[in-house]
Amino acid sequence: TIQRRWRLPRWAAIALLYVAVLGPIIIAGVIFGPRLVGQTRLLVIRGPTIIAGLIVNIVGVGPYSAFGAATDSQQLAAALIDAISTTLGTPSNALHLASGVAEVGLSAFLSLVVSIYLLADTDRVENVLLRLVPRDRRHEVHNVSSEIHQTLARYMRRQLILLVLLGSVTYLGLRFIFHLRYALPLAITTGVVELVPFIGPVVAGTIASMIALSQSGTNLMLGVIAFYLVVRQLEDQVVTPVVLGNAVELHPLIVIFSVLAGGALFGILGTLVAIPVAASIKVLLDYWPKLTAPPNQDIDQTADPPVRS
Repeated sequence: TIQRRWRLPRWAAIALLYVAVLGPIIIAGVIFGPRLVGQTRLLVIRGPTIIAGLIVNIVGVGPYSAFGAATDSQQLAAALIDAISTTLGTPSNALHLASGVAEVGLSAFLSLVVSIYLLADTDRVENVLLRLVPRDRRHEVHNVSSEIHQTLARYMRRQLILLVLLGSVTYLGLRFIFHLRYALPLAITTGVVELVPFIGPVVAGTIASMIALSQSGTNLMLGVIAFYLVVRQLEDQVVTPVVLGNAVELHPLIVIFSVLAGGALFGILGTLVAIPVAASIKVLLDYWPKLTAPPNQDIDQTADPPVRS
C-alpha cells in the first residue's frame, strides 16, 4: 500500500490517494469540460434535426403520407420538438428529473464520505470482522481477504485503464479520421456504456452511426460502423482477455466463460460482476487446503498461493 511503501501517516496516504484519483478527473474536466458541455448542448438542441436528416437519408426528401395525412421531415422534426418540450415542461416530470439528479448527487457524496471513513478505519473494521472467526483460523482468513482485496483492486485499476483507453481511441477515430461532429460526448458515452457488456457497445455504435448518417450519408455511416466493429473486436479478442485476465490471474477462456455464465444466470448485473466473482473464487480455491486443514497441521508447500503482481 501507499502508506507502507512510503511510510506515510494514514491520513496523508488517504489524501494522496484521493488527489491521485480525483486530480486527473478535475484536470480533464477543466480542459475538456467547456467543449463537452457545448457539444452535448448542441447535440440535444439539434437532436430532432438530426432525426429529420436520418429520415431524409433513409426514405427520401418527402413529402410522406402517414395515416392519410401528408407531411415532410421538417414537420416531423417540429412535432418531435413539441413533444419533447411538452414532456419536459410537465411539472411532475420536471420534479421527477430533478429528484433523480439530486438522488444521484447525494449518493455520490455519501459514497465518497463512506469510502473515506472505511479507508481511515480499515484495520479497525478488519479486526472486528476477524473476531467472528475462530482464533485458529484468523491468520488464514486474513490472508484470503487480503489476497481478494489486492486482486479486486488490480481488476478495478485495469478496468478503469481499459475504459479510458477505449474512450480515447474512439475520440481520436471519430474526431480525426471521420471528422464526426459531437465526437467528444460520443467517445465519453462509449467509454461509460462499456460498463454494460454486450448491450452498451451496441448502443454506443448505433448512436454514432446514426449521427454519421445524418451528417454525411451512407458512406460515413458505414465507415463509423466498421471502425466500431474493429475496435470492438480488438477489445474482445486481445485487450479484455489479456489485460483483465492478467489483472485477476485468470485464463482468458475463464474470463470469457465467466462473463457468458454471469449473463445467462443474472443478466446485465451478472456480466458486470462475473469477473470479480470468478477471481474471488480462484483465490478461495488457492487457499482452500490451508483453510480446511486441521489446526497446526503442515500443508504441502507446493500449493502456495500465487505471487501477487
